[in-house]
Amino acid sequence: MQTQQQNNANVFDRPRDHQTKRDAVLRAAANMFNKRGYAATSLDEIAAQFNITKTSLYYYVGSKPILLQRCYEDTLDYCEYAMDTATKQDSSGLDKIVTYLRMIIAEAQENCIVAVVNEFDCLPEDARPTIHRRAKKLDEGLLALIEEGIADGSVAPIPTKIAELLLMGAINWIWRWYEQGGKNTPEEIADCFMSLFINGLKGGANARP
Repeated sequence: MQTQQQNNANVFDRPRDHQTKRDAVLRAAANMFNKRGYAATSLDEIAAQFNITKTSLYYYVGSKPILLQRCYEDTLDYCEYAMDTATKQDSSGLDKIVTYLRMIIAEAQENCIVAVVNEFDCLPEDARPTIHRRAKKLDEGLLALIEEGIADGSVAPIPTKIAELLLMGAINWIWRWYEQGGKNTPEEIADCFMSLFINGLKGGANARP
């Protein structure tokens, strides 16, 4: 079985379009940022994942702060899509929460670039306000879904902000340890998450004893 680094190197071993190579670099960089943090990750290390030089890396993603910005923008694009999908459902608040979280945990792990959006001070200065505003809006969206669930009885009457922080804190930590192609599939991880956390949110007749 090939390692992730071998798979990354293969992206540049054969002719591929610019977007494919850019996305591969962003995915590798996001993974390293998630596991090590921004400061502990160098462009040389990211370039080494693809057996290319740092100069070549600049061609696809620019400077390190811009690379972080691109990772965050792609992450937010998908999370906003997931939130929009969830909120448009004709279902309970709890079901909307499940849709949103499952899309982030299961689908994003396989198909998207996901970076934990938290190192705002490392971004280019002109990008910080927009990235921060978008991230805050997503937090507010999940908070609103929890409040909707409480109102319709599908979510127990709990402190909404604490619930939102706990859910997102647990999800963000997944990216610290998850390895693509590892022992557990994204669906298995999502199922376990739902069993642990969503059962705790359920209200009324849906609540577990």
